[in-house]
Amino acid sequence: MLDRRSDQAAGLSALKLQPPMRVLPVVCSADGHRWSLELLWRLEQALQQQGLPVAVVEGVHGLGPADARLGHRRVLQRWLRGVPEGSVVLLHAPLEAQAVLLADSTARPLIPLTGAPAALVQAYNATKVLWQVAGLWPVVLALQEAGSGVQPGRLEAAAQSLLQGCERHLGRVPPVWPLGYDSAASGAQMDADESCVLKVLDTALVLEDPENRSHVDDLPERCPPSAADQTIGVSDVHRQRHA
Repeated sequence: MLDRRSDQAAGLSALKLQPPMRVLPVVCSADGHRWSLELLWRLEQALQQQGLPVAVVEGVHGLGPADARLGHRRVLQRWLRGVPEGSVVLLHAPLEAQAVLLADSTARPLIPLTGAPAALVQAYNATKVLWQVAGLWPVVLALQEAGSGVQPGRLEAAAQSLLQGCERHLGRVPPVWPLGYDSAASGAQMDADESCVLKVLDTALVLEDPENRSHVDDLPERCPPSAADQTIGVSDVHRQRHA
């Protein structure tokens, strides 16, 4: 007969403690701007530094009303078929597709912000559409810029303008978290800002979770009251974008 303690240890060692697949939606920058690609690269580097497997997925092209009616879990599981279990998925998708696909979820899409005026406009527009159309409350990631020619305080001013605009027109402000950049590091390596990276990871959608809820510490921030009409299509998003 096996000793009870060794028997328990053998049983535990046989368990496959595989972490769930986590999805971080990243809003694609419009009009040829590459801010979201920069955000993808920084997140990928930072997550890999934490020892996590990362998959970058471009999508969700061709999403239709029928897909939206299936619910985000079924569509994402189909779309991410073949991605290794336990991966952190950076889902790079346009604003319209995210608003339609994720309207039935508690996702916290990630929006890039730089000191460029166009980036500020896009960040506000994405926050407005995701909130008013889909009832989603995003997270804005302020991309600290590298290089001696960067005007000091430009990013801080953009973040302040975004917060003021959201407070005035939306009645609440999104979280704005800085994602650093270490220009002195060899190969322009990411600044290891673990607190920001772990906070970002904590907003991910967990596909294996039966309730598919985001794991965010601040429950009111995760599930704010919303009057958004979540039976929507891409045409509704376009109307709200230009409202």
